[in-house]
Amino acid sequence: MAETMTLADHFRAFAESSARDGAVTYGTICRGAADDPELLDLVARAPVTQQRPNLLLAAVHFLLLGGTPHPLATHYDTVAAYLGTDPVAPVGHLRLEFKDFCMTHRDELLELIATGSTQTNEVGRCTALLPALSLIAAGYDRGQPLGLLDLGTSAGLNLLFDRYAYTYRRRDGEGDHRDSDHATLEAGDQSSAVRLECSVRGGLSSLPSLEVPSATSRAGLDRAPIDPRNEAGARWLLACMWPDHLPRFARVGAALEIARADPHPPVLHTGDMVDDVGAVAETVAPGQPLVVFHSWVAAYLTETRQRELVDAVRRLSTSRPVHYLYAESPVDTRGLPTPPSPEPGPTSDVATVLVHVPPGGEAIRLADMHHHGRSLRWWPSPSTSSGLHGQLVIL
Repeated sequence: MAETMTLADHFRAFAESSARDGAVTYGTICRGAADDPELLDLVARAPVTQQRPNLLLAAVHFLLLGGTPHPLATHYDTVAAYLGTDPVAPVGHLRLEFKDFCMTHRDELLELIATGSTQTNEVGRCTALLPALSLIAAGYDRGQPLGLLDLGTSAGLNLLFDRYAYTYRRRDGEGDHRDSDHATLEAGDQSSAVRLECSVRGGLSSLPSLEVPSATSRAGLDRAPIDPRNEAGARWLLACMWPDHLPRFARVGAALEIARADPHPPVLHTGDMVDDVGAVAETVAPGQPLVVFHSWVAAYLTETRQRELVDAVRRLSTSRPVHYLYAESPVDTRGLPTPPSPEPGPTSDVATVLVHVPPGGEAIRLADMHHHGRSLRWWPSPSTSSGLHGQLVIL
């Protein structure tokens, strides 16, 4: 978000964006909170980089999922699903109940806000990660494994991209003769409990290969990584989901179960994504191509810090091929080398998937995507046919 925005502006902007995405509950709450000094004061107690609406929303959701009794819970579809209780009709006025809950549990919320941070493992974004990783792997000898490093990894769920089932659907009325025999493409592990669906603008033939690449070494870096086996940590991750989005909520829950059952889970490191990326990268598959990626985390950095992140990743490529991928909102990440859209004009897709690397290489815009991975527009590029061996990729 623009640094000149007030906290009230943040709430109004969040209300608009969440309502557009079908999150009616949060849209209503945030419009009210924007004009409420006491609620704004709660968020203002958080560290400066965490003074955002979703931190207060997650803290409230966390307490409700933990069974804290209050009429507000009746407005949250996710609470009944998580606690295994029968849903009941909402009680009372949503904004008033939210305010009452916050004032009643103010001390608990202040502690959560002061110590917590927004954690979003949106596994839906793997619908863009899979074709990008497949494209990168195609530039090497068949079977060459990749090393993966996820920045802002949270619980590391996106590192398990190959454990999920994918269905790509042609958007009605789009595509060409190469799409005529099928309206869907499937990839990944079709037996998985995590099923990801993506609508493809421009037709399915625009996608690169969806072959799942080999990844033998996986690591994540986060200021406060979440252990999927930790009940409170997993509940906090679920609390960062939106209460109107039961499918997303269930999907993350299923991904957590997959992570808990993994006999060789990714190694999650605690540290700063800029200052510590070099040290952590040295531990990931030395001698193999490395893919460093992140999604919707650079927006929490200042523009200067974003530039420092790019420089830090570029420095990694002095000893081996390093591919840098990110899915970020270009409006919030002006310090990243995001190329302009190949298709001028407004778009409802706010996150972008980009590509590039060896040192001195140019960033390539691979795709535009919905920020939860529900839709994707893959852009044609010479790289999609010539491979990316030795290039830095920014997604």
